[in-house]
Amino acid sequence: MKIALTAMPGAAQFAPILLQGDIADAFRTASKLGCDGVELHLRRAEDVDLPELKGLMTRYALGVPTLGTGMAAGRDRLTFSDADPDVRQSAVERVCGHVKLAAEIGSAVTIGLVSGKLGACLGEPRHRARGKALDCLAEVCRCAGPLGVEVLLEPLNRYECDYINTLADGVAIANEIGAQNLLLLADTFHMNIEEVDLEAGLAAAGARLGHVHLADTNRQAPGRGHLNVGSILRTLDRLGYAKA
Repeated sequence: MKIALTAMPGAAQFAPILLQGDIADAFRTASKLGCDGVELHLRRAEDVDLPELKGLMTRYALGVPTLGTGMAAGRDRLTFSDADPDVRQSAVERVCGHVKLAAEIGSAVTIGLVSGKLGACLGEPRHRARGKALDCLAEVCRCAGPLGVEVLLEPLNRYECDYINTLADGVAIANEIGAQNLLLLADTFHMNIEEVDLEAGLAAAGARLGHVHLADTNRQAPGRGHLNVGSILRTLDRLGYAKA
């Protein structure tokens, strides 16, 4: 199993990103701690200089397992579930920018907060709003497929998303869309709120499990809450999970 730290250029206004500020410092820190990679969270793909990023990856022998897209939603209110079709299209275009960067560095792209909330589509039937949001996700998968980029769908807790809350929800959506490059990101913080059984949820994700965020129940480092971290790690090992 590979371990990566989360990082972002600049300061986060809301996101629980571990390393914030200079990306070079993040790579140095991850290397000193013996990590295998740095997971980058970017508002826009242009927030990093590609040659510099590639240089850091080479210098420290660290990968970038995935690019986070949540700041597009948190800062710019771009989501796949917005009632305005222009906003939805802007969200897709923003994420496709991440996809193109991911193709350059061998990374995946995470879809979390950018999924949005169907409740924001006032006056529209829920099933129709859901269909439009999934159309956006499918469009991102089509953008990523020819470039060899995996898309990681992250189920969130009910306070952050109202239609993709459990890994089972994610599996159903992945099957519905049918894109081979659509996998799941399991975040133990969100799972602690939504899953009846965390270990069973991970097992049910099966081959769709592409990435794991390991955070304790209070969203602090593993071991600083009441998550049974040992049980989660044993489950991942039993499932043969070997990614970051």
